Amino acid sequence: MQDIFSLKGKNAIIVGGAGGIGQAIAQGLANYGASVGIASRKLENLKQAASEIEQENGSRVKVFQVDAGDESSVRQLVNNVVSEMGSVDILVNSQGYNLKHAAVDFPMDEWDALFNVNVKGVMMCCKEFAKVMIQQNSGNIINVSSVRGIRANAGGNSAYCASKGAVDMITRTLAAELAPHKIRVNAIGPALIATKLTAKQMLEPGRTEKYVRNIPMGRIGTTDDMVGAAVFLAAPASDFVTGQVIYIDGGLTAIG
Repeated sequence: MQDIFSLKGKNAIIVGGAGGIGQAIAQGLANYGASVGIASRKLENLKQAASEIEQENGSRVKVFQVDAGDESSVRQLVNNVVSEMGSVDILVNSQGYNLKHAAVDFPMDEWDALFNVNVKGVMMCCKEFAKVMIQQNSGNIINVSSVRGIRANAGGNSAYCASKGAVDMITRTLAAELAPHKIRVNAIGPALIATKLTAKQMLEPGRTEKYVRNIPMGRIGTTDDMVGAAVFLAAPASDFVTGQVIYIDGGLTAIG
């Protein structure tokens, strides 16, 4: 039981790992011994993130370009990861974005684009990497969801909330379907996390104060807050945990 959080000997690929939550998770998995690869669309961002992880950890980080909304690109990613890393023990799906419009004004092309990445992209990565995990009869998938998967918001978030609800159900359904192959599937559901992407909206006067009033712990989350849950779900410590969503939310979902 002394090594229940050790990831030594494990290969992890983090889709959406070039910054923000994905990079923090990649850093955390590397710190606990995993060999890490990160994947995203922009090579420049990948190289920067890999350099930062390597400076912190000292381990080599592999980078892979992928368009998570394109099935052929996802399949090529799987081939490249297997070719360079040999196996895939841990998949983290941290890709996704938010786009806000009032529901009655939401352009359906933008809705489709968001769902293509947030939902279809997650499902395609699960689908293609699960094929490798089935062959090796082991694996671990961690999807990054959100409190918005179970808690609605009136701020033009109909597409984002719906997409994260879909991710939650993909997580539960695949957990049941893949369990016979010794593959676990779980999710992490953060509240608002301070990243470069969220910094602009939090600069709006009174926005942070209003949000924090609904957080029992009285603060905004950080990317470091995501690491513990990710390591737990990736490690032997959670060997009997599957189909779950762990909320990293300072108590937000506990109060209704």
